Amino acid sequence: MRPLRQLLGRPLAASKSSSTTTADAPPERRWNTLSTLQAGPVADVDDRGAIYPRTRPVAVELWFGHGERWVRGGAGDGLRQTRLDGLPIIETRQRIDDGDVVQTVWADESGDGQGRVIAELSNETKASVVVAVVVRPKGLVSPGRIGLVRAVDSLVVVDKVPLIELGRVPGAVVTAIDDGADGSALLAQLELSHAHIEGEPHLTSTDGAASIAAIIPLTRGATRQIEILEGREDAVVAAAPLDTVQAGWKAHMRVTPDVDLPGWPKHVPAALVSSLLGSTALVGRPLGDAGWTPVDDSIRVAALSRAGLDWAAAHVADALLADVTEGRIGRESWAEMAAAIGSISRSPEGEVVLARHGDAVAAVCGYALSKSRTPNLVDPLVAAVRAAHGADASTDAASIVGTPSNALDSVVYARHGFGVAPESAEALSEALAATPKPTAEGIGLAMAASAATNHIYEPLVPLRSLAGSTWSWPRNGCGDSPHARASLLVGLLSLCMSEMPDGEIDVFPGASSRWLGQKVSFTNMATAAGRLSVALRWHGERAAILWEFADPEGDAVAPAVTLRCTRLDPAFSSSERSGEALLAVPETLLAQRNAESDGKSSRSLL
Repeated sequence: MRPLRQLLGRPLAASKSSSTTTADAPPERRWNTLSTLQAGPVADVDDRGAIYPRTRPVAVELWFGHGERWVRGGAGDGLRQTRLDGLPIIETRQRIDDGDVVQTVWADESGDGQGRVIAELSNETKASVVVAVVVRPKGLVSPGRIGLVRAVDSLVVVDKVPLIELGRVPGAVVTAIDDGADGSALLAQLELSHAHIEGEPHLTSTDGAASIAAIIPLTRGATRQIEILEGREDAVVAAAPLDTVQAGWKAHMRVTPDVDLPGWPKHVPAALVSSLLGSTALVGRPLGDAGWTPVDDSIRVAALSRAGLDWAAAHVADALLADVTEGRIGRESWAEMAAAIGSISRSPEGEVVLARHGDAVAAVCGYALSKSRTPNLVDPLVAAVRAAHGADASTDAASIVGTPSNALDSVVYARHGFGVAPESAEALSEALAATPKPTAEGIGLAMAASAATNHIYEPLVPLRSLAGSTWSWPRNGCGDSPHARASLLVGLLSLCMSEMPDGEIDVFPGASSRWLGQKVSFTNMATAAGRLSVALRWHGERAAILWEFADPEGDAVAPAVTLRCTRLDPAFSSSERSGEALLAVPETLLAQRNAESDGKSSRSLL
């Protein structure tokens, strides 16, 4: 290995012009991404229930006919959308007279490595409705194009490639040249007052504006499924039922932390983790993100690692380190890269990746260690060099630790969950709290920074105002950003736990006065000392803290650890791996609550 000092400050290859460019963000839209672990993002569902396959420039819309009118979704027509259990399963309810037609969509493995979308329709009204399965040339973030549409038995074929399996031969099919706006050309042919809808089962358009609607019945109490395919007439395996898909996601997430904080909906951690897990196969620009650069993925590495998903974090870091080697990520971004390297340095999966990219690890770690002295990051970076090049190299790395971290480092390392100096975090947290229009990334950073100080930041109000009903957060024109979710997950886990390099773990550093007397807990949090679970149980104004570290696997020896809870009781500490203790009265939080109460009383008198 070349000494770290020789690699320091030198790109490993001549910097190459990146294929990514920063553009003005388009008007904000919201959607939810449907994904699988094997295929990654498969499709997206917008806030009106339209489905956009990732590999086809089309929109699949479901219109519902009842009486003499078509209902197509929208706030004025009684549309509500939720995310089931926080998972990437989107339920859209459309009110029709006395009940709802329910559209539930999820991504599924097809058995051949490609994803597909299952849309399940249920009629909960007291009358029969008809469903128009509509395909239009309309992309989610760009114009669509369809040159040829036709119906063949139960298949809808677009540009000679099967797109939809209806499950039955439709009662009618109509085609039209789409006007590109509201589908009125199709709508004009769907006359519900006629006993039979007349239409053509195929259409060619030289301008790419062909569209099609296939009509199927949905009687009272009926449930029907359609499959949105990708180029196949028959999937290798049958579609899994909804309850099996839900169970599958939850099984994959059993290794991730379960967080129960006052005021936080239980499904929010699941919404953050499941979407990040589903985006693991995607390394690159998220759909619609106008400001993405390759180093944005470093925050995903940190979030996946802190959620205990080491294999997923290592997969994303592998691609990032390859970009460093090829010169696509220059020194101006190495602080971000160092945070990603530090996140994976202590996992077996991470060590394999670090050894594969030895020179890149040495260059980035040497640069970061010489430029800053963020305490939580030094040991992970030294460990990363040891994994890449051995013990002698790690001694060299430890010898070049430089000056204290600057303001930029404070932001970078805080948003990756490594903490910052208290004076830097205090100023950062106050500035973010005063921001009139916070972003999801800003909220996540504020949570992570406030956990390192005595400044309390309450994120729930801005989070709810940004999230909408399905708890998805936009970023730079991306209506469901994995990077926004990653920032929020790092911030949420930072509220629960802060781990120092000397084996000290501070639990609930983000506690606020709203937590007093409330149920507070987390389970299965990944630490260097093993998986940690902690709960608070209140006895008047004092909290009993209960904790347990899971036993190490195999013959591993449990490392020494000191547990603290400084926000509630600065005097408490324990070196036991499990136990229970009664904490002192949390004077700081009581004072905060009294100040808030006095402020409310003063305002009420005015």
